[in-house]
Amino acid sequence: MMMTNIRVLLFTDTLCDVNGVSRFIQDIVKIASQKGVELYVVTSTLKRCPDLPNVHIIKPILRMKMPFYPDLDLVFPSYKKLKSITDEIDPDVVHISTPGFVGVMGRRIAKKRSIPMLGTYHTDFPAFAYKNIPYTIVKHIGNRVMQCFYRDFKALFVRSEAYQQIVKEDVRFNAENIHLLKAGIDTRKFNIGYKDRSIWQQYGIPEHSVKALYVGRFTKEKNFPLLLELWKTYYRESGNKNIYLITVGGDLDESLFERYHIKSLGIKRGEALSKIYASSDLFLFPSTTDTLGQVVMEAMSSGLPVIVSDKGGPKTVIGREQEAGYAVDVKDQAKWLEKINLLIEERKLRENLGEKGHEIIARMDIEQSFDAFWEVHRECNQNVTVL
Repeated sequence: MMMTNIRVLLFTDTLCDVNGVSRFIQDIVKIASQKGVELYVVTSTLKRCPDLPNVHIIKPILRMKMPFYPDLDLVFPSYKKLKSITDEIDPDVVHISTPGFVGVMGRRIAKKRSIPMLGTYHTDFPAFAYKNIPYTIVKHIGNRVMQCFYRDFKALFVRSEAYQQIVKEDVRFNAENIHLLKAGIDTRKFNIGYKDRSIWQQYGIPEHSVKALYVGRFTKEKNFPLLLELWKTYYRESGNKNIYLITVGGDLDESLFERYHIKSLGIKRGEALSKIYASSDLFLFPSTTDTLGQVVMEAMSSGLPVIVSDKGGPKTVIGREQEAGYAVDVKDQAKWLEKINLLIEERKLRENLGEKGHEIIARMDIEQSFDAFWEVHRECNQNVTVL
């Protein structure tokens, strides 16, 4: 694909955190550097970040834990410094990745300078808020805030087909300007080549036990408490002592869950995370608020069959005919228990679904996502110069 010499400045409130949005932005920054195109990123954080090209990190003036999401800092950056970086880069297009304080200030700067704005609907914040404060007025207010925030954007990316209609109806964004950003991950990081069952020795887990994996925040909007209850029920009723639920992404008081063979491995990155994925047997992800479900793609790329919610983005990843796993209503706990039991008991089925999932994700390399991402920015720029 022909690249164009435009400059894009991306504002994000999350870059150095353990979540799918951060990993996606880190991946596209690396690809932009490899392709020699001018994608710049600015964020504000005190967290340790990977060494990435074309990234500007400014120290926040204030920071606090985000309500209902304690692993993510809510930061208030210096408007003056953000403006200075923007003036220095002089972007042709501004991309707002998140609607936090960094994104809000980036939006203001872009409007003042009449720079075309694009964005990505990475997180369904109205659904996130409603999940934690279940009142209809909360969802309504959240939708109104999103409508106002994205009103002047030239284009808005969504991460899955499921959210094209949601953004059209809830955010009231012009359907013609909603773009499906091709799902993609770095398949070199997550693949079956990392399988190494000997890693379980260091965690005190029997090597030949069947291991169900969950990766993500241990929070209500991810339906993590529901997953714990489902597993406890299944463990009690099945009588199978050779199974474990492995959780990655937070910390649990294992004294409360050890008798159910639930193990918390904390936060994992890099090769350690890749090996945990590839060395597990199945993946469980009951979240209903994910716009895509990057961890589901990582699991599939690693050869795992998956069980996901039938609401939100993850269901679109596993194939229209559910070739790589099952999409199940979280309200139907009996069906969840049935599918968990099926995958635990049927090794051949696990292998077949896992192989299909690996094949699906192999066609979703992150470079293809970047090319589509960059092309829309090029089209939105009014003064394109073709190399």
